Amino acid sequence: MTPVTFANIKTVIQFISVFISIFINALSIYLIVTKSPKIMGTYRHLMIYFCGCSMVFSVLDVIVQPSIETYKSAFLMVVDVKNRSLNSWSAVLFMNLLCGCIGVTVYGIAIHFIYRLLALERKGRLRYFNCQYLPIWFSIPILAGTIWYIVTENIFGMNPVNTEYIRNPVKDSFNMKMEDCVYGAAVFYPIDKNGIKTISWISFFGLGCYLTLLTIPFISILVAGAKSWNHVQKLLEHGESEFARNLQMQLYKALIAQTLIPVVFFFTPFGCVFVLPAFEIECQFMSAPITLVFAIYPAIDPLPNLFFVDYYRNPISNFLRKVWCRKPKVEAATINSTL
Repeated sequence: MTPVTFANIKTVIQFISVFISIFINALSIYLIVTKSPKIMGTYRHLMIYFCGCSMVFSVLDVIVQPSIETYKSAFLMVVDVKNRSLNSWSAVLFMNLLCGCIGVTVYGIAIHFIYRLLALERKGRLRYFNCQYLPIWFSIPILAGTIWYIVTENIFGMNPVNTEYIRNPVKDSFNMKMEDCVYGAAVFYPIDKNGIKTISWISFFGLGCYLTLLTIPFISILVAGAKSWNHVQKLLEHGESEFARNLQMQLYKALIAQTLIPVVFFFTPFGCVFVLPAFEIECQFMSAPITLVFAIYPAIDPLPNLFFVDYYRNPISNFLRKVWCRKPKVEAATINSTL
């Protein structure tokens, strides 16, 4: 596939994904506001917040339209500015904001798991998610995204050494000159002016920041998830009603699915792209799929709630059933009037 063909396919997928993402997330917010039972409490606010983050993610993605690549000891994100109505400054800003959404997303998932654990424990600690504390919880993903943004801008920003290192692969993969694009890149073993391979300790430091930011919520997810599963299994033993147990199971299944989607399609491949170049392990074959997955992810992320939670799935099913049943009636009425 030529670079031009792939760029056209990527652009189409990105535009389709942003419309699907906005529609699905807007529908999710409507159902959360109008169909959620009172027993869900402030968890509704967390879900709405997460849907809003996904919408911002998808809008930034279609604005930036990034291309992701690896080359020897480097990973990079490239944005074409020549054929876009973006100047270099705004392109770098939006690209860094898009990267910051990674931090926002993973910490948002972790907070969901913490809430579910406290709700299942029944020890009164759920009060820490009361309305007066919600701004603190909402600020944690924003803080993580801000740190991710700062690392991306200050450590993985453009510089002459990195520009020369990635010049040829950018030309070969995207048919772009370095003067016509902006990028963020980590080059772990750059070549100095004498042609000697050196070690970029600042790139390793940036990688350490990324991995630390990812490890904290990942461990939180594993611990809270395991404990939550044990509590769900014991709900009936604790005298919980069938209604409460079913609701908790639905929410927990949705949360598990909402975690598997980014872990399998987002964080695992991106983790490989981040880490493998540090060992000069070739992973260029992952670049094109990751670029497309990065565009599709915000559109599929809210689907688990719509599939697993009855309060959201049933209204959609009823609406589709009414539309489906109405069509044959209209056709039959038309045939009868003709006869």
